[in-house]
Amino acid sequence: MVISKSKRAALAAETVDPKEVEGAVSDGLLIAKSAATIGVANRIIIRALREQKSFDRDDTAEAVGDELRRLAAEQRDLATRMVDARTKALKSKGRSRHQFDYRADDNSALAARETIYTTIAARLEERSHDDALIAEIVMSARDRAWNDVGGAIMSHVNAVVVPDTAYGAQREARLKELLDVDLAELASSRRSRPARKNSSEIPGE
Repeated sequence: MVISKSKRAALAAETVDPKEVEGAVSDGLLIAKSAATIGVANRIIIRALREQKSFDRDDTAEAVGDELRRLAAEQRDLATRMVDARTKALKSKGRSRHQFDYRADDNSALAARETIYTTIAARLEERSHDDALIAEIVMSARDRAWNDVGGAIMSHVNAVVVPDTAYGAQREARLKELLDVDLAELASSRRSRPARKNSSEIPGE
């Protein structure tokens, strides 16, 4: 939704503390990055297991950009709601009946939230064209997908009841085929990463 200039002008006089905004924006961007990673990881898993498609770096990068723009659109919608809430609050009289029944005294807080949402939206839109950030999210999503898919495979294998003596000999081949065909790129990435130290080997623990 596009906010009219007249409505913006009527509310523009409210001062917002830049420090309050910047801290909230930083937290919001971290959350958005995590949300984008999870969303894209789920997409990788679906493509690998349901659609039998291999990991594609360029296709995944495009998905990351789309996800960041989708999150930006959500923030713009929230900013629009704050404008509407402020407009209504400034006209409302009497005492508030519940936490979302805003009054004139809530205008400063609502203005801050509007600015936060608007700023996050603008920065997410910028980041949707940031090749370095997109590449980072692609790698994080790929690793997350491999961890989730690998765990699911092992849980399934451990739960299988062996029907005959030939099954044990064939199981390894079946698993190898699944990894080679569906998860080759993910497996390659996993093998290239250095092994994590056991928690008992970390100093101070």
